[in-house]
Amino acid sequence: PPAAASAHAYPLHSRNFPQNSRQDVLMEDPVLLCLHPDRARSLGLSPGQPADLARLADAPWLTPSPEVSCYEMIQRTCGTAGFVPDIRVRSSDFAVLVALVAADAGVALAPRLAIPESHDGVSLHPLLAPVTRTICTVVRSGSTRNPDVHLFRSLLEQAVAQHEPTQRDQI
Repeated sequence: PPAAASAHAYPLHSRNFPQNSRQDVLMEDPVLLCLHPDRARSLGLSPGQPADLARLADAPWLTPSPEVSCYEMIQRTCGTAGFVPDIRVRSSDFAVLVALVAADAGVALAPRLAIPESHDGVSLHPLLAPVTRTICTVVRSGSTRNPDVHLFRSLLEQAVAQHEPTQRDQI
């Protein structure tokens, strides 16, 4: 197994890391609701306004495939809001899901960093009950002094530190 890796986990769906490893959080990535602008307006939501997920219990849902951790996060987040999503389409490509939202085929939840920069025709909304994806490094015990591991972690930390909010990040 590799000495280091990057990983992510959701609070409602924890990830089991090897016992002989150390995890260091790089960043928190908010999960956003992706709506067609007409659907957002019908809900009385302006772009960036927090959304009550319970109001979308009857909406058609677009989700990743079940083998992706985001799928389980969506199931649990919707369950916490009091409903089981009516899934119409599954794709593990978030660009496909966002394009389908833009075509008004349904609604989707996606981590902000997974949403394509060009998301024309899609209104993004944080959730009233926020959900985040924790992105971290996972390092095998005893490997922290390995120069390659140190470089890997340093490059990831620099990338996160240099991440400047863009227009899409201003929600």
